Amino acid sequence: MFINLLNKKIKFIDLYAGIGGFHQGLSKLGHECVWASEINENLHELYKKNYPSTPIDKNILKTDIKLIPKHDLLTAGFPCQPFSRAGNRLGFVDQQGNHFFKILEILKHHDTPYFILENVETIKKHDSGNTFKIIINKLEELNYDVLSETLSPHEFNIPQHRRRTFIVGKKKNIGGLKEFIWPKKKDISKTSINTLTFKSLPNENLFLDIKKEKVISVWEDFVLNFPNPNKFPSFPIWAHEFGANYEYENITPFKSSAKELIGKKGAFGIKIPEVSKQKILANYIPRYSNSKTPLFPKWKINFIRKNRDFYNNHKDYIDSWIHNLDGLEFSHQKFEWTCKGEKNTFDDKLLQFRPSGLRVKKNNWIPALTTIKTQSVFIKKINRKLSILELCQLQSLEFLHYPDHENGGIKAMGNSVNATIVSLIAKKLIK
Repeated sequence: MFINLLNKKIKFIDLYAGIGGFHQGLSKLGHECVWASEINENLHELYKKNYPSTPIDKNILKTDIKLIPKHDLLTAGFPCQPFSRAGNRLGFVDQQGNHFFKILEILKHHDTPYFILENVETIKKHDSGNTFKIIINKLEELNYDVLSETLSPHEFNIPQHRRRTFIVGKKKNIGGLKEFIWPKKKDISKTSINTLTFKSLPNENLFLDIKKEKVISVWEDFVLNFPNPNKFPSFPIWAHEFGANYEYENITPFKSSAKELIGKKGAFGIKIPEVSKQKILANYIPRYSNSKTPLFPKWKINFIRKNRDFYNNHKDYIDSWIHNLDGLEFSHQKFEWTCKGEKNTFDDKLLQFRPSGLRVKKNNWIPALTTIKTQSVFIKKINRKLSILELCQLQSLEFLHYPDHENGGIKAMGNSVNATIVSLIAKKLIK
């Protein structure tokens, strides 16, 4: 039966609601959230405070779907860990991956006219594309027209690079998706962090500790005084390769004998003494090179080669500077400059501490918000990390009650869907 939703306030449910990205994106269009679910205790309680008129359940897998109110639209940013690079990528084998089948049950039981689903970009590639084929086929079996697209806030002039896969569906008996078009992307050259209103909440601790301030100072000195600014490398700098000559192309240190390693130069060019192979791997070979594998992947061989060539080409400068790395953590002895063509300064850049090293990038947009607090972005020009208010702007969110920055707030923002993208999709979908 055709349901005319034109100019009508529709009712929607918000599954895996998190901090309420779908809720806000649709509420801004005048639609009503009639039910939600969120298993995380802190986010569950926060959701109740921010959306007091919306009933919210906890564990969707234990929900009696017959008790879910009648609705026109189902939204769900279903758990992404089974499909993401950050998770174990088990897909439907993972217990969390099975949440998708709960969504199917709800859609089938309620004969829901519309849905919008969201997940990580890599869901399309999981299991060589088979996982995504199953998802689309199962939805189509319920008589939906289904389309998918990968979108990022930065493509709509919101300064966050966060590519996510959106899947939309509409029942064929109400017209399907024949007239649906995805929101038109904007000119990304106009995307800038300068559109943010730089404000913070009281008592937010947004300043770096002394150790990280030193890391920035050390690498800033390296960049500013580099003798040939036009040839500063854009590949990751692994300082542990400076002066090293252990074998890496045809055999790894792990597969090499102690005899083959003794006398070679390991991390930072330190000569490997006559000690056991176990001690050699533990104390003289960089962590990324002591893995238990007979051969390194091509990308790692390429990075090691580039770093050794870089050292040989700038040996005098590096040797006079390298003592500055003494005492820094392993990851802080690595560096990524992703600002090719930009001025060799830090003042107008974005900085991020990552396992791959201190990353410096252009200030056009923020890297994708992660759920990991230690990977917060530091903006040199305001001399602090991003605040909760700024994270909210990057996800197009506003609250009466904000999540706590130190206690789950960053994770909540990293898991959220961008509310503006939700609004743009819903405008195109619900006609």
